[in-house]
Amino acid sequence: MSPARTGSSPPDQVARFLLELGRQLLVAGDAVTDIEARLRRIAATWGHPHAQFSVLPATVLVTLDPQDSAQLATTVGLPALRLDQVTEVFTVGRDAEAGRLDAEAGLARLRALPEMEHRYTVAGSIAGQVAMVLGIALAGTPSGAPLWLYAALALVVALLRRLALREPELEPILPVIAAAAVSIVAFSIADRVYDETSLQTLIPPLVMLLPGALLTMAVIDLASGETVTGASRFLAGLLQLALLTAGLVAGAAIVGVTPPTAPLLAEAAAWWVPWLGVIVFGCGMALQRSVPARMLPWLLVVLFGAFAGQIAGEELFGPELSGFAGGIVVAPLALLVERVPSGPPAFVTFLPAFWLLVPGALSLAGVSEIVIADPIFGFVSFLEAISAVVAIALGILVGTRLSRVAGVAAR
Repeated sequence: MSPARTGSSPPDQVARFLLELGRQLLVAGDAVTDIEARLRRIAATWGHPHAQFSVLPATVLVTLDPQDSAQLATTVGLPALRLDQVTEVFTVGRDAEAGRLDAEAGLARLRALPEMEHRYTVAGSIAGQVAMVLGIALAGTPSGAPLWLYAALALVVALLRRLALREPELEPILPVIAAAAVSIVAFSIADRVYDETSLQTLIPPLVMLLPGALLTMAVIDLASGETVTGASRFLAGLLQLALLTAGLVAGAAIVGVTPPTAPLLAEAAAWWVPWLGVIVFGCGMALQRSVPARMLPWLLVVLFGAFAGQIAGEELFGPELSGFAGGIVVAPLALLVERVPSGPPAFVTFLPAFWLLVPGALSLAGVSEIVIADPIFGFVSFLEAISAVVAIALGILVGTRLSRVAGVAAR
């Protein structure tokens, strides 16, 4: 198709496309500044250089002409997107920006997103979530728990997530239910498996519920001056962490267990075990999030880079800045992969890296001590967990901005 720079689409159709693209990018979790910049570039490509945009926590506003009234669309009712759907959203945006499709064709592709079927079925999705948890367990600090326990806990959470998909009213309280279930099962059988229950054992099964990406994008939004959306996302992330913590405490109370003040650590694994964990995690992510097979090698490249950056950061700067170092590596690596003709959008490889980096950063920062009986120590650990996420976000922000500056200078 020939470029659409001459304004071949009617203005009202252009506005509808931009609204739909904006709200899908918002649901995907992209940073507000990046959403607005992408929409402006597309509008300019289609002959509307003076278009104005505003992206709020659940709302997108578009004005093609400053003299016209703004059009509005909300994200209410939109389901969460899998990685294959996120890839399609960014691909549509990229094609529109390059003038390879008009508004009508782009709108049709975006509205077809709910019809995209999971390429690996429900069983594949559940198996993928179990593999992700096993990967996190292998890549993280050993806790003394056997792998079958991680798999069992992951299966419990996966089944609860499937139930929440069928019963939407359960979704807001899913973090509490899942964390309580994991806590009850782990503490109930711990004495028969090994001497103590390490609280680190409870983190990997809940990896899909950790608000790492949400908090990271919130910090990026706040650092970019998008106070309203950034604050909203940050508070939502804090609430989800609080719900997870409440669930862990409730589960321990039901079983009648006082969580230990120190995790039980197993002997250090062979050097290759954590790297195997990264591979298992990446393959599990592909299954769970319906990632096309052609994207898996690129996904693993970014995951290996993130993990290597985190390890190097811990060795050079200590555990507090390990997430920052991992974030700095992730950003330019994901942007570099995006430039490859067959490479996926950078944001698509960002997301799995969040889930890989955050549990490690949280355990290093001591979040596994949040549910101990001492409220003061628990509060300090909670703040350390937040600072670990903020460090990852700042690393990604610095890495992204430096990469873009370097790209502009190289032209």
